Amino acid sequence: MANKRELAGIQLLQKKISIMQIDQSTFSVCSQSDPNKRYEIRWSRNRWICACKDFEKHDKKCKHIYALEYYLTLSEMNTASENLSPQPPCPKCGSNQHVTKRGFRYRRAGPEQRYHCASCKFRFVNETAFKWMRTKSRAVAACLDLYFRGLSLRAVQQHLKDSYKINVTHATIYNWLKKYVTIVSEFLENTQAETSLRWHADETLVRIKGRYTVLWNLLDNETRLLIAMQISSRRDTANAQKLLRKGTKKSTSRPLEIVTDGLQSYDKAIEAELQNTNPDDRQGIIHLQGPLTAGLNNRLERYHGTLKSRLKTTHHLENENTAQTFVKGFSTHYNFIRPHKGLQGKTPAQAAKLAHEKSTWLSLIQQAGESKRASAFSQKAKRKTD
Repeated sequence: MANKRELAGIQLLQKKISIMQIDQSTFSVCSQSDPNKRYEIRWSRNRWICACKDFEKHDKKCKHIYALEYYLTLSEMNTASENLSPQPPCPKCGSNQHVTKRGFRYRRAGPEQRYHCASCKFRFVNETAFKWMRTKSRAVAACLDLYFRGLSLRAVQQHLKDSYKINVTHATIYNWLKKYVTIVSEFLENTQAETSLRWHADETLVRIKGRYTVLWNLLDNETRLLIAMQISSRRDTANAQKLLRKGTKKSTSRPLEIVTDGLQSYDKAIEAELQNTNPDDRQGIIHLQGPLTAGLNNRLERYHGTLKSRLKTTHHLENENTAQTFVKGFSTHYNFIRPHKGLQGKTPAQAAKLAHEKSTWLSLIQQAGESKRASAFSQKAKRKTD
């Protein structure tokens, strides 16, 4: 959940305040109250330092620093969108050795580069996960980023109108969320992470249209990676076992310790899921359970706090599908996009070797689209061979 200063920084950017780059490590941000006044922000000792009174008094990130950071994020997304591979493979023959640029196709969202394959004489546009979208890809990715940082759908709608001159309804933005959260989740589903020897398991309640349901989460101790999550109506052994099964599928190795609360379902689930395959494993797994281990589960409790803070800006979750979309999108934002102070600014995905660098929604959607297209091409080639 974005704090008050971060939300104020995003609102500054929505109001199109002037941000100027003085040199590689120094920027100048216009004051919100006085257009003639500017604050200098410089990079020093691995952090931004602002000349405003709020930063001098509290020594914390002010709204000007948050505005600058998000401005730089949008610039990075813009560059990534414009610097896509100039020679994509031909969707007909699969070759990219004889692909050349051949004019543009003009759409409402702007011009799209067209390509020509000299091998099979086929013309095409490099279709990505944004196929058939009339809105610019970076604007769609910015919607997802703003929403999971803490803005409401209507606030995101206003940001699109002010920053991109795009008039869409909040319902359209929600449809984008459902579509691209699903695409990215399916892309990340089969990836495996390098986790540590201790896992944390716990459950919390999420309100879905007036009734409470159980949200189960499994977190890695060292990387802070959210390994698995699921929604159910009961706190029973079957659901606890399903959570652990998802975790073992997602991780390259099994843990030696699992920290939980006093719920007895975990004890039975660990015995059924992790200790029944090999008798030697039974002696290696340590189950830390009960009220005396409550302090050991602080990292997962902290995640639950972050999640519930974000849910405060959501009036309600309409149904279980809506809740699934939200928690999947938020877990992706938490694992791949949101830097963690305990990891020296890295994301949990970087710590778990799932990503080499900090990801953005745009880069994740592009990777998912490329993977889907490559899979479709391989299946098409296989059918031809058969």
